[in-house]
Amino acid sequence: MKTGFATSGLLALVLLAGCGEGPAGDMEDQPAAQERGMPGAAPATPPPSVETGPVLNSASYPPRDDCAAMPGWTEFRGKLQAAITRRDADALAALVDPDIRLDFGGGAGVKELRRRLDDPDYLLWDEIAALLPLGCGQQDGGAAAMPWIFANTPADADAYRGMLTLGPAVPAYPKPDAGSPASGQLNWAIVDLAEGSEGPGKPFTQIVLPGGGGTAFVETAKLRSLIDYRLLATDTKQGWRITALIAGD
Repeated sequence: MKTGFATSGLLALVLLAGCGEGPAGDMEDQPAAQERGMPGAAPATPPPSVETGPVLNSASYPPRDDCAAMPGWTEFRGKLQAAITRRDADALAALVDPDIRLDFGGGAGVKELRRRLDDPDYLLWDEIAALLPLGCGQQDGGAAAMPWIFANTPADADAYRGMLTLGPAVPAYPKPDAGSPASGQLNWAIVDLAEGSEGPGKPFTQIVLPGGGGTAFVETAKLRSLIDYRLLATDTKQGWRITALIAGD
């Protein structure tokens, strides 16, 4: 069973992804794509709004596609998108390394992957679909990692308590009530879970605001653990192959 936050709330973003469009497929239209040489640099910040207040973070980590220039990646990603859209297990299996790692307890292999795709304890179809809008980063040795943030997590981030806010204007509330006035907004920010935070299963989660700005409440569906599911792939003689689909640490 996975560790980390559930990815409910992300699936709506997948509809934007289409076949190479949306947050992951249309990276060239995003300001962040122009700063590939500066991972973690904050893109243009959306203006404050009456509803959500000022932006509360200075550093932003929006999805980017640093893998698009790698030979064969665009074709591979298109096949992956098509397999997910059709829920085609055979098409997905054709993109997978025979020894794909699925957890840190020995779970591995294509047969086990197929079993977990619809298993309610894993729902890997949903987990993979949730990754597509979140970009792709390059790792050492030329491997690819989805989401982008996994390959570009700041060195000072807490891997266990760190969360990425999913969007450019995620409201931060002084109490767990979306009807209350927001204290401000978080723009693809990395935040920490507050001590004793309930987390998964609750509509709101208490987080520590960036820069020591106290605490606030964010909708749980708009948070993603830095060690939630990631897809790792390597370019082989047979083309790109998924070598790991794993969560936790």
